[in-house]
Amino acid sequence: MPYVLTVDRHHSQRQPGALDMPAHRSRLESSHPTPLLSWQISAGDELQALYADPGPVVEAALHLAESGEWHVGLGVGTVDTPLPGSVNEATGSAFVHAREAVEAAKTSASDTAVRGVEEDLRSQQADALLALLASTRRRRTATAQQAAELADRGMTQQRIADELGIKQSSVSRRLATALWHEERSVREVLVELLREADEVNLVDS
Repeated sequence: MPYVLTVDRHHSQRQPGALDMPAHRSRLESSHPTPLLSWQISAGDELQALYADPGPVVEAALHLAESGEWHVGLGVGTVDTPLPGSVNEATGSAFVHAREAVEAAKTSASDTAVRGVEEDLRSQQADALLALLASTRRRRTATAQQAAELADRGMTQQRIADELGIKQSSVSRRLATALWHEERSVREVLVELLREADEVNLVDS
């Protein structure tokens, strides 16, 4: 079940050091879910990776989008097999769709886009949900974001409170401010939509 992320650096021509793409690649490799084919520089200011499961690809896409540093394109489709050793050598419709998605993300307020089978409603719905989730995350306060990140790791509210040195009731308020429970539910719907969209691609291929 292939999902391709193609990400383009914001303002890479105007920010000193923004085009240190090997350093960006190293950070993505160390701080995001491990892809099937790891992050590689696909153009001057772009990076690309291939994921096998919709859960990790959504997690990576949201982390990249909420940073405000990347345009994030998610392509759903097929990938030609056998897989090569590098994502730069891989081919298939998922890569074409990821290219379309990252170009669309450059004009999106959320900096995200999902592209798949053009007439497939699931891909369109996934596009809207990813934009909603990314926009929600980028509106979080620093304290709400901190609590949400710890909750995403599976920590209980009491453990988060102990970690941050605050009361459990304060954690609950921060998670409510972050819309963490709502975001989690929407994320589950998005993951399922991507899985269904991928199944449509496999049938149509």
